[in-house]
Amino acid sequence: MNTVRAQEIIHPVIEITNRSFAIVTDGSTFEKCQKELISYRDRVESEGLPTLILHHDWKNPEQLKKELQKLYKIFKIEGVVFIGEIPIPMVLKAQHLTNVSTAIPSDRFYDDFELTFDFLEQSKTDPQLYFYNLGANSPNRIKSTIYSARIKPIISSEKNGDKYEQIRAYLDKVVKVRQEKNLIDQIMSYVAFESLSSWSSQSLFLEEQFPLVSKTSTQFQNFKDDKHRALQDEVVNQFRREDLDIAIIHQYPLSDVAAIQPNVALTIFADNPTGNFSESAYNAGQFILGTGNALVALAHTVQPSSHQHATYLMGTLGAGLNIGQWLKLNNTLESHLFGDPTFTFSIHTPDTLSKFIHEKDNKKLIDVLSKAKSPEAQSFLLNQLFMNNYGGLAKLITQHYDNSQYATVRYTCIHIADRLEGEVRAALFAKGIKDADESIRLEVINAIARIGDPAFIPALIDAYMENQHAEEVLYAIKMALYAFNKDLIKNIAEHRFMVADNFSDNTKEKERFYENQFTGLYIEIDKNIFDTNVVNQKKGITDLRTIRYHPSVTRYLEFVRNSKINVDLRIAMLESLSCFRDSYRKAEIAAACKELMVDTRHSKRLRDEARRTLNNIN
Repeated sequence: MNTVRAQEIIHPVIEITNRSFAIVTDGSTFEKCQKELISYRDRVESEGLPTLILHHDWKNPEQLKKELQKLYKIFKIEGVVFIGEIPIPMVLKAQHLTNVSTAIPSDRFYDDFELTFDFLEQSKTDPQLYFYNLGANSPNRIKSTIYSARIKPIISSEKNGDKYEQIRAYLDKVVKVRQEKNLIDQIMSYVAFESLSSWSSQSLFLEEQFPLVSKTSTQFQNFKDDKHRALQDEVVNQFRREDLDIAIIHQYPLSDVAAIQPNVALTIFADNPTGNFSESAYNAGQFILGTGNALVALAHTVQPSSHQHATYLMGTLGAGLNIGQWLKLNNTLESHLFGDPTFTFSIHTPDTLSKFIHEKDNKKLIDVLSKAKSPEAQSFLLNQLFMNNYGGLAKLITQHYDNSQYATVRYTCIHIADRLEGEVRAALFAKGIKDADESIRLEVINAIARIGDPAFIPALIDAYMENQHAEEVLYAIKMALYAFNKDLIKNIAEHRFMVADNFSDNTKEKERFYENQFTGLYIEIDKNIFDTNVVNQKKGITDLRTIRYHPSVTRYLEFVRNSKINVDLRIAMLESLSCFRDSYRKAEIAAACKELMVDTRHSKRLRDEARRTLNNIN
């Protein structure tokens, strides 16, 4: 495969010491936008980040990925922005990493060097799209090596103008806006449908992460629709403000993005798939490439699956991290930045964190942590210690959870405990499910559903009784209990409701709990799976990706082993079982997969899928 020629790399003007950044574009875009690309490079370098420009007519994603790996090794690139016509990887067989089983446009192909992919085909209708399966032996977690972003022009109608003009105008805008120093002191948050208690919890997070927004009543505009009024028009007006730094949008359908003309520096679309850049007229692109001064958008290419808090570690943006460095800490398969990833807000805290983004010395991190004043600095440093596999982390997060007055720090401790597993997870979950902050309670409940250990059932039922005021928590508990045996839930609930002291009529409340819990879409998963109707079977097997019904793992493994069952259904079951990687029964699934892999009585397709599932859950 041809490699990029030396004359297609423009080297930085300033010397590279410990890091650099890469602008990657195609040959035509470089030719048409060379002046603006150089100006953008100069602007980034003026803030101390050496920047290369790489231009080439890319044959396929593999060619580009190899060049990025070379740049990482030789020039220590920490991130990249793709500008113009850059091949788009479409990823399949990654249902354990996301919310869907369809092909997902994802630049994790480029920025996570440890992931592996198997090429399938190039699209016959859109030559920019290349389809891959996630490799059967690929790591089963996202851990991006570098950060990435896209500046991809909109091609939908004449009103969008020439694609090169869109890029030139955007880069000119970036150069102009970045000359201004910008503190994060103006934030807007909007949610269309959410309970008051959950909305309040999100507000608390933002106030802890960005203390400057609490100075006056107008610096933090936090909007929520209710049955009496819808605030979409007001949100559009907020987008047009010239002083707005960050906007966080939940559940907001953008019908006419071009008409908004937003000026906000960074917008986070937390829930909707507005970032599907495989489409020619994707909303996130229209948002940043319009006539306003909007610079960067974080959006998803499909409906996001992660329950992780939308603003996790976001306060680091006020402590020296650029937007790409922050998102790299939170990447999912479907999350993407659109615009300039090197944009950096002014520092508003004595805890400057950018110098520690690549720090591997745990002793140094612990020393800095002991002196850190801001909650976000504490959270960031704990997260860095987790990334470095620090051996004493279980003790450290327990201490911080027990002693911190900050919800954001306690959330970080719970989030890390979930990934550490073992005794520390059980101990902190027992505390976290009763935490004063709703986001923390939700994090624990959602994790319990993924784990499925019946030992957690009493805590879930207690949480149901203690959270009658919290609509989002009650819904999460209902979804979590779908993952457990119905009779076991009843046996535990009988005793729990008998001794409850927070209801006037315990029997009536118990029956209401049963009526609510034992109805709904997912109560019949097994009935569908073991039906004789193939359509029902497919639905039930697919539902296992949303509700991991742990009690029937033995039956599911028997299903996979049964050669009398259609092989496509058995493979679909293995695909769904790959989503059980956090299940307390994953060892049984792993053992069955090892058995299936070597049993030549089964088809090669099924044996290969067993190998893939084994890797996904380990």
